[in-house]
Amino acid sequence: MKDMFQNAPNPSPKLLHSRDFVIATSARFAAAVGYGAVVVSILLELQTTVSGPAGVWAVTGFLLLSTIPMVLVAPWAGRLADTRDSRVLAVTTSLVSAGAVVAMALALAWLPNFMPALIVLIVVLETAQAVAAPTWSALLPRIVGEKQTPRALGTMQATLMLAQLAGPAVGGILVGTGGLALSFWLAGGCYGLLAIGAVAIRTRRSPSLRHDGVTPRLLDGLRALNKDMLVWAALIGVLFVVLAAEAINILQIFLARETLGASAAEYGFLAAAMGAGLVAGALLAGRITTESMRVTVFVISIAGTAAGLILMGTAPGMGLLYAYSVLVGGWIGALNATFGALLVLRTREEQRGQVSAMTNGLTRAVSIGSLGLGGLLGSLFTPRAGFLVCGFATLAVALVLGVVMSKVRRTAVADAGETPSPGLAEAVSPQGAGIRP
Repeated sequence: MKDMFQNAPNPSPKLLHSRDFVIATSARFAAAVGYGAVVVSILLELQTTVSGPAGVWAVTGFLLLSTIPMVLVAPWAGRLADTRDSRVLAVTTSLVSAGAVVAMALALAWLPNFMPALIVLIVVLETAQAVAAPTWSALLPRIVGEKQTPRALGTMQATLMLAQLAGPAVGGILVGTGGLALSFWLAGGCYGLLAIGAVAIRTRRSPSLRHDGVTPRLLDGLRALNKDMLVWAALIGVLFVVLAAEAINILQIFLARETLGASAAEYGFLAAAMGAGLVAGALLAGRITTESMRVTVFVISIAGTAAGLILMGTAPGMGLLYAYSVLVGGWIGALNATFGALLVLRTREEQRGQVSAMTNGLTRAVSIGSLGLGGLLGSLFTPRAGFLVCGFATLAVALVLGVVMSKVRRTAVADAGETPSPGLAEAVSPQGAGIRP
């Protein structure tokens, strides 16, 4: 199996020694902070200007609208990522994103009723992000090499999770001190830094045909997912965890504030607690070096998430709720890192953009459903009972997936001997897609 990696490009003993990885990580962190600042700023504006039930619907509608582009654009975004030069796409999407948020700032100054313009521009921003996400995801293995990809994914995910925590905080501070426009100007600068980083990165992923010489088709990413039963089963598990975890986000405020009597500040610390767990889990899981261990930790992570949700539902006070939130965050971070590594390493190099885009689209589609599920659980059960329902349902999924993935892996090993995955040998061979340093 070690021989499979002899031809892997750009091997790096330490990630921090990779110039391009450091640039990509730093630039994407800045952009994620800017994005978080924009989203929370608009949400605060909606909550402030639209009162009563209409305000709730306005916030819900905005969240749905910001999710839809990733779902609808996924097939085209993936094909672009696999058929266009990565630098061109990364720079273009960064500049479009910067232009969108700068236009938001200008709309505040020029338009008396600026909210419709903000809605249109957030769609533009989200569409750019839908193309940027698979572009950067597919480029990462070329930057660090196949051997370092799992660890690089874990580090990148941990970095972006930190940015997701910092962005809303920065946005809230800027809106409170300098107004809405200041948050947009900051985001424009963050996306400008992303564009500079994209230009500075030397590694490029070039346009290519598939190995059979055929131009990629629109839904090749979905077809590739469907062909690999191990990844397909893992994806189902991830989608269920997304559904459960995002649904309990709605219940969490009621559990903390009403059931346990937490103050607003105490409730705010829950996000920090879970964020700490997410970062730690992603970093630790990124150090896994074998596929068998990666699959095992993936299944255990779903079971651990389930156990954590059950414990959160039974927490007698905020102290234990914080501890259990760290636990859940850690398992979800490990889940993200192990699934990301399985997805990338088991996908042929020339299809990684399409597979990444389809996975992002499916995840966002499920997150839309989670909004309705959270509301349904809140109307049918107490907050504690809602956590228990999600926890036990997730545990059942973990048990089923453990059996299915174990069987699939045993069958694959029996059929293919030492070949670890259907696409890995081609992904690291000299005949891979056209890449230039």
